[in-house]
Amino acid sequence: MPQSITPIPINTLLERSDAFETSIRACFPDSGYVLGTASPVNALAATACLLCAEHAAALRAAFAIECPNSGSAVLRLEYESLLRAAWLLYGATPIEVDKLTCTLDLDAEQRAKNLPGYQDMLNAVVKAAPEGLSAPLAEFNQYSRHALNSFVHSGIHPLTRSRNGYPLEMAVTVVRLSNGLMHIAYRLLASLSGSQRRMDRVTRTCAEFSECLPAHTMPRPQPPHPPPSKPTTAPTPSSNGS
Repeated sequence: MPQSITPIPINTLLERSDAFETSIRACFPDSGYVLGTASPVNALAATACLLCAEHAAALRAAFAIECPNSGSAVLRLEYESLLRAAWLLYGATPIEVDKLTCTLDLDAEQRAKNLPGYQDMLNAVVKAAPEGLSAPLAEFNQYSRHALNSFVHSGIHPLTRSRNGYPLEMAVTVVRLSNGLMHIAYRLLASLSGSQRRMDRVTRTCAEFSECLPAHTMPRPQPPHPPPSKPTTAPTPSSNGS
């Protein structure tokens, strides 16, 4: 996880991170996020973005109760939720979207097993998505994702950290990486709204909470679709980011 770490107490970072999400959520209407173009793929991508934010909230909660190994495992889930959202917008075919929007039953579950894996999704995103979206996802995959496999599968990393302690610097890095992924998810939601003003508000919020984010600056992804003539309102996420 190659980045310069500014010393900060983990509890302070967690409190600021909660405030960061509260502020960034205030960029969206109380009645719900807005889809500039109403379509199954946009609605599904927005759902994946909210799932990313839900995982970010769970990660912060895990660190708050001193369960850093569990929190580290959740970071992998958070990443793949954001990757799924990006892939839906820039790489998925209509047939693949249909597999994820149909009613969940045994047949649907079986058909979904044939969907692309994470590497195929990432390749499609890198090929088709704006660099501001694809570059952070590719960078995370290169430097962080594979090490997180160990936490998901109870490998050498969590076993070692459980015996020897979880370093504060590593905890700060993981929380900041989580905030960075969550921030991109909210940028995508702002893009899907078709509102440049909302995207600008999200950008300003990022600047106000820069100490919560990774050391490098993540570029802003471009709106994936042109704004429509008539917006569609979807249900708002709950207060805990889910």
